[in-house]
Parts: sequence; structure tokens; C-alpha cells
Amino acid sequence: MGRAKKKPEYDQNRIMEQFQNCIVEAYTSGIADGTGISLRQVSEEFGITLMKTRKILITAGIYHTENSEQINSMRKQGMNIPEIMKATGLSKSSVHSYLPYTKMIYNVDELSLYAERCRMYRKRKQAIEQLQICKGASLECVEKYLWSTIEIFSGYSFTTVKGLRFRYGVNGNEIQINRKKKSITRSSVKVALKATLEKNGNINGPKKLGVFGASYLYPMFLRFGLIDTERKLNGHLPDMDNI
Repeated sequence: MGRAKKKPEYDQNRIMEQFQNCIVEAYTSGIADGTGISLRQVSEEFGITLMKTRKILITAGIYHTENSEQINSMRKQGMNIPEIMKATGLSKSSVHSYLPYTKMIYNVDELSLYAERCRMYRKRKQAIEQLQICKGASLECVEKYLWSTIEIFSGYSFTTVKGLRFRYGVNGNEIQINRKKKSITRSSVKVALKATLEKNGNINGPKKLGVFGASYLYPMFLRFGLIDTERKLNGHLPDMDNI
């Protein structure tokens, strides 16, 4: 018998299939519940480029825009990439991003990252689902699950209403925002949560939370499903192709 392998081989096809399925799920779940998750948000969720996200969704057959339909139609008519570039005015990489994959190119390091990102996506999704289930329970119970969710989302990329991106880490009972020196305490989170639950999630801006760090807690609460977005309330979806 040969020497045992130090590490098991990756099931490459299975990992890539799971990775694509996670991306499709993240994108379509936003459409289904009315939040209108953008390509940029999906890209940040999985740490890949906008163009790669779009290409994966087009390959899966669930992303359709005027540009994608036009470029795919041109390709089916026999036009090559330079001809499509000239007709559309798009760069070579942009044209390719509107065409489905015939075969994804990746390396072992990427497979490892993709597998980990899928695992984190599932873990974060499960945390949010559990938080939603317990919203009708006591404040202490909801706060417990909320804090657990906050810990799981440590390192995630959020965006404030003013468009400032931030990440945070959790140290004991404090949230350390990378853009601020002063941390947000767990007691402040509980006060903000209480205000949110009392208004059934109808919070129309950070100031309504009434605590220090509200500008950061607000997008976090939005992501966790504790606050209804204005897009969801008004039934408006953003232009997914405007990137």
C-alpha cells in the first residue's frame, strides 16, 4: 500500500457547486424578500469581484439585464469578443463578465477560501434565522441571540447610511469598530434593540436608536433583519445592472 496522504483531496467540483449555489441563494433571497440585495453586497459577502459575481449568476441563469441579453445574443449570432467590445463600448473584461462560464478556473488556495466562505455564509444565515424566530420572546432572550449574531458577523463588511464602509471585532462585551477608537458596549446594543422592538422594526434612521454608535448599529440591525429597509417598505428594488 502506498503512503497515506497527509490531507484529503478536495472534491473540487462539489466545492465549486456549493460556492455557486451559496452565491445564487444570497442573491435570490434578497429579491424574494424585497430587500433587493445588490451585486456589490453579494460580492462583499463572498470576497469576490463584482464581475465574477455577475458571471456566476448569469451562468446559473438567474441574472438578466439589457446588457447581458444583448451581449449573449451577439455571442450566439457568432460575434467574437472584439466585435462585441466595439459594438457595446465595453472593455474585454466587462464583456466576459456578461457571458456564462464554460469552465471555471481556480486553484487549490481558492477552493479552500470558497469552502470557508460558504461555511461562514451558512453560519451567518442560520444565526439570522434563529434571531428572527426568537423576536417574539423576552428582550433578554432576543438580546442573547442578537449578541451571538454580532459575534458571528465579526469581520463582515457593513456600510453606513452615509456610504462609509466598516468592519468590527468583538472583545468581551464590547464592539470595536475599525473606524472609531471608542467601542460600543453591549448595554448600548440592548438599548438600541429595545427601541427597535418597541417600534416593530420601523426605524427610519440611526438617530431613532438613541445610543452611541447608532450609525454603525443601524446597518447591522438592517442586515440582521431587525429593521425593515425603506426599499422593502416601499416595494422598490435598485437597478442591479448599474455598477
